[in-house]
Parts: sequence; C-alpha cells; structure tokens
Amino acid sequence: MRVIEYLLRLIFNVLQVLIGSLALVALLFFVIIYFNNPKIALEFTNSCLSCKKPSIGVIGPQDANHDGRLTKDDWKILLTPTTSEPKVLPDPNPTEQQEIAIDRVNYYRSLVGLHSVSLNQTINSAAEAHAAYNVQNNSVRHDEDLTLEGFTGVWPWDRLKHFGYNKYTYVTEVCSMRWASVNYLLRVDPAWAVDGWINTVYHRLPILSPLVYEAGFGSAKTESRLAYVMDFANPGLPTKKCIVYYPVNNQEDIPVKFDGDEIPDPLPGKRYPVGYPITVTFSDCKNIKIEDIKLLDNNGENVDFYKLLPYSDRYINDSLAIIPVKPLEYGTVYTVAVRAYADGKMIDLTWQFKTASKTS
Repeated sequence: MRVIEYLLRLIFNVLQVLIGSLALVALLFFVIIYFNNPKIALEFTNSCLSCKKPSIGVIGPQDANHDGRLTKDDWKILLTPTTSEPKVLPDPNPTEQQEIAIDRVNYYRSLVGLHSVSLNQTINSAAEAHAAYNVQNNSVRHDEDLTLEGFTGVWPWDRLKHFGYNKYTYVTEVCSMRWASVNYLLRVDPAWAVDGWINTVYHRLPILSPLVYEAGFGSAKTESRLAYVMDFANPGLPTKKCIVYYPVNNQEDIPVKFDGDEIPDPLPGKRYPVGYPITVTFSDCKNIKIEDIKLLDNNGENVDFYKLLPYSDRYINDSLAIIPVKPLEYGTVYTVAVRAYADGKMIDLTWQFKTASKTS
C-alpha cells in the first residue's frame, strides 16, 4: 500500500510541475510578445466582392493599418467580440428606397438571365446600420472599428449576425460615398447607386452574382455626404455552375468610358478614363483558364484592352474583366469573343453590344 501511495504522490507531483511549466511558458510567451513587439502575419481579405464567412475572425478594427499583421497592441481583438450586443430586431416594413434598390438590382439580373434576389428585412437593417456608421465616421470601408460610434459588427457577416441573420453560406457587400457642398446634390437615389456600382469592375460582380438570393439596402446622409450600402447573402440554397457576362448580347446605350471611381482601383498606375468594363463570371468554377480574348470595333479592328484574369487578385475571384485602354467610340457596335476552359469544360462566347450615341 505504501508503494502505491508513494507512486500516486510521485505522479501527482510530476503533473503539478508540468502544469506549472506550461503556465510559465505561456506567460513568458505573452511577455516576449509584449516587450519585443514581434509581428505575427495573418492572412485576411478585406473585399467588397466576395466576403465569404471566415473560419476564424481574428483580424479586426484593431489592425489599425490593415497590413494583415497582428502586434502586441492588436492582441485584444482576440478577446473582443466581432459584433455588438444585444441583437436588434429589424424593421418589418421595407422603405420605398429599399424597394427601388432591389428592383434596380433585379433589372440588371434579368438582363443577364439570373434569378431575382428577394429583399430581406434583416439584411436591410444591417445595411442601414453600416451606412449610418460610414457616414458618421466619414468612412467608405467594409469593416468597422468597435471603438467608433455606430459599431454593429466588424465585417458584413458579423453585422448580419448582429441583426439575427445567422444561417448563410455566402455574404458580400458593396458600398459607396458621395460628397457635396450643396445639400440638394445629396438626394437619396437608390437606382443611381445601383447604376453606379454596375458601371464599375469589382462592384458589379456581387450584383450579378449567381450565388446570392437575398439582399438588403441602406443609406444615410449628413449635410455634406451620403452613404450607400447593399448587402447580399445566400441563406444556404444550392448553387450551380453558370456563365454570366455584361454588357449582354445586343445591349444598347452602353457608356463609352470608365473614370476609375472605384476602391480598390482595378488598374493601379494606369491613366483614366478608360473604356467601359466588360466582365465574364464563371460562377462556382475553381479551375479557369482563359485561352483567347478579342475585342473588335464595327470595322473588325482589334481594340486594345487591359485584362484581369480569374483569381489574379483577391477581388476578381471567378471572373474575367476586359477593360479597353481608351474610351470607346460613341454609337459603335463592339464584338467580344472569349474562349476559356472552366473546370475542364470548353467555353466559347461571342456577343455584341452598342455604345450610346453622343447626344443620349
């Protein structure tokens, strides 16, 4: 019995030493971090295009310079909630502005042959809250700082969760800000906001995404600025592979130029204005290889263009962007030809569109 008792005490003492050692190592680790300030790299995505739900949300508003690195001053984010409490129930009645926004979105989705998205009141509330945050803090960002007034969640999915939208497989967001010194220029115009997003490169893609089924719109203003936000989500519905391109075949009155009024800049270092962007989305395809691209004017002459290939940056994802180097000609028919392989399947597209006349 004494031998057994001795062995048990020995085991107990060893365990005490091990536990104490582990605690000491952990303490030393955090002390070293605090005093030596090493940088621990963490990959993150701050995108208005495809804000998929992250598995671990450690990067947040305390990553002040948004360089994707966590220092001793940032460790508190690990202990900080990514959404505020308590949850707020959404307003059960959509506003006229929200209905105008969803109608305009579905107008463009019908042009490209996509299903309509429905207006969701919970998502409306999240979009309204973020618009209020942006306009109050003079921000055009998709993340929020929990130390600033109006905080409801760090990322779009956090804000949806804050308002009670918990079951989703995909979340994405577009936002914009308008500044003016004259108040009448800041009249809330949801259709104008959606048109503006469609006429860009990156912000067009969420609106024409086959992955989304529900959306919400919000706006907020002060005497000198007006913020728009639109959130899109998939509540868990199945998706399928499909090809979406814009402008669509035989579409007319297409703008001739793109002034680059977009953050992030799709053509950093290039001179604006350029030609109107053409996009092709290979939805739900992972392995995309572009074989050939042609852009021809109505005389069959090649038009020079920049191209953003699928997955070439964190924002373009499964899409291709064709951006003419110079503004297009008015009242001209252009032909686009794209040959690609998407998940082993050959895709051969050819279509035309016509630019607006100079007087329209």
